[in-house]
Amino acid sequence: MSFEQEIEKVWRGREVKLKGRKVTGKTIFEVGLVVEGQAKLLSAVDTGRQAASITVQAKDKGTKPEGKGAVMSDVIRSPQRDFEVFVGTPVFYAPFQEFGTIFTDAQPFLRPALAIAKGQTLTILLHNGRLEFKEFIRRAA
Repeated sequence: MSFEQEIEKVWRGREVKLKGRKVTGKTIFEVGLVVEGQAKLLSAVDTGRQAASITVQAKDKGTKPEGKGAVMSDVIRSPQRDFEVFVGTPVFYAPFQEFGTIFTDAQPFLRPALAIAKGQTLTILLHNGRLEFKEFIRRAA
């Protein structure tokens, strides 16, 4: 392309901003799903209720308790703001398992799950960004 050719410039800032918000929201929820899955794997199992009750909730979507020992009323509250995700369990004994007591050692499941998910966040973000912004990405020939 030479300098003599006219280049048409089109401002697509609003579209890019909307796509960016979509990517961010999707990524945050997917990272929450990773935390949920890892926490279920790391959760100590007796009756299975604690692992089954671990859910992820966003403002407009979330998961339900599932698996052995699931109780449908075991749902954590949803955040009130966009771009927030809550992951956890409402069972009363979960904090005692996570942090331990003077009588029992800690058996953490949420904090290690979050650490695992942190390592995957960039990969999830890049994947979602490439899908949403594919029309803006130029591939080298």
